[in-house]
Amino acid sequence: MRLSSFKPTKTPLQLAILGLLCLTGCAVGPNYQQPDLHGSVPTQFNQIEGSNLATAPAINDRWWQTWNDAAITQLVELALARNLDLASADASIKQARAQLTMIDSSYQPQINADGRIGRDQFSKNSENFANIPFPNPKIGFTDYRVGLDASWELDLFGATARSVEAGKARVASIELQRQDLSLRIAAEVVRNVIDYRTYQARVKNAEAMLADSKQLLEIATIQQKAGLLSNSDLMDAQVAVHNTEAMISPLKSAATSTLLSLSVLVNQQQEQVSSILSSAKSDSIDATTINSIGVPSDLLLRRPDLRSAERQLAAATADIGVAVAAQYPQINLVGNLGLDTITPGKLTDLASRYWSLGPQLSIPLLNGGRLSAQVSSKEAARDAAIANYRQAVLAAFADTESALIRYQREQQRLGQIRAAYSAQQQQFGYAEKRYQLGDTNYANVLQARLQLAQLHDTELTSQQALGENLTALYKALGGGVVGAPESASIRLK
Repeated sequence: MRLSSFKPTKTPLQLAILGLLCLTGCAVGPNYQQPDLHGSVPTQFNQIEGSNLATAPAINDRWWQTWNDAAITQLVELALARNLDLASADASIKQARAQLTMIDSSYQPQINADGRIGRDQFSKNSENFANIPFPNPKIGFTDYRVGLDASWELDLFGATARSVEAGKARVASIELQRQDLSLRIAAEVVRNVIDYRTYQARVKNAEAMLADSKQLLEIATIQQKAGLLSNSDLMDAQVAVHNTEAMISPLKSAATSTLLSLSVLVNQQQEQVSSILSSAKSDSIDATTINSIGVPSDLLLRRPDLRSAERQLAAATADIGVAVAAQYPQINLVGNLGLDTITPGKLTDLASRYWSLGPQLSIPLLNGGRLSAQVSSKEAARDAAIANYRQAVLAAFADTESALIRYQREQQRLGQIRAAYSAQQQQFGYAEKRYQLGDTNYANVLQARLQLAQLHDTELTSQQALGENLTALYKALGGGVVGAPESASIRLK
């Protein structure tokens, strides 16, 4: 017989296995498609009149560095490295990845080894010996056995493939949730540092106001004793002192509270956080002005919470495929081989060998509608995920619009306050010159300086709000700053 004419034959079992392998990988259920948000995404952000924010695609992910404050940079990086909420999120990511590995292992054959040496005895009264014609059969023996068991589930209808698809989407979603948490923690650190710096500056300003108020009270007391001032005016001076004193304690408490919040965020002792703030002490905070904020559609790529919601939707869609596949037949290739004997010393004999190989078929027939209800349940979960994603997108646009308007309005307000502060500075200068020329008394100088300090406190409060609004805008934009920043100094003296 010539070799060229030889055609290997295949048994029916081999042909069946090859046919099943050809079917493997046909995934049932819907394929994921990202929702069409046409009509839900505005073409541009609304801006107040006079705003000149342009649009550009560039993004700076380390947005907290634009404040040019060493303490902010150091504390944000400490928080991102040591925050316990982030440590918990890292553990959740690790768990999700491990679960994905477990699901992915279903693609591979499962092989187990076993062995036993056991003393067995049958019952003399059991049905095994009912028809044996001789009495007292040997019913006790020692069994020696070693072997391998193997099984492989053929993913004919893509149940495993859809499970892996859902698992990958959920891992990505959890990773994006961690990014969103990092963004929110960084924003909280920045906001608390701004608040702490502002409270310190307001305490310093209030203490200066208190000193001037006490001097005015002393002058008023002398004038009242000389009959130059009424009792009512003296009481007004006393009230001014008490009101100023009442300002200081809440401001100090607020500063301590922000310090404690920072220590929790960065997972450090309060003294260490205070040392960082003191070593990098600044008399001003550079409030970064965003030149451009991009277009609303950029949020779909920037904001990790939106991307996480989109990945949750992808996972919910894949879950439908898993439920649909459960309605179809399942086929497993199973086999085992080994050695088994009850005669000592003959375990390795050829006669001790055993093996089996073949497919096992499982077909769902009657289940009381459980499998179809499971598909309906997963479809409902997918519909909920679509609604959640759309809602998250709308909320993100509203959040960004609101943060943008608040930031721009506070910019305008701060400009107006600074104009008033500049005018009051001139008034104070005039009062000092008139006092030096002998045209007025020192009480008028103190009054002008008090009015200037009161305006400065208002300015500090507005600067604080501006910094908080800018931080909220960074967070709403997903942490990215578009375009080159311009710095407008916020005075804290």
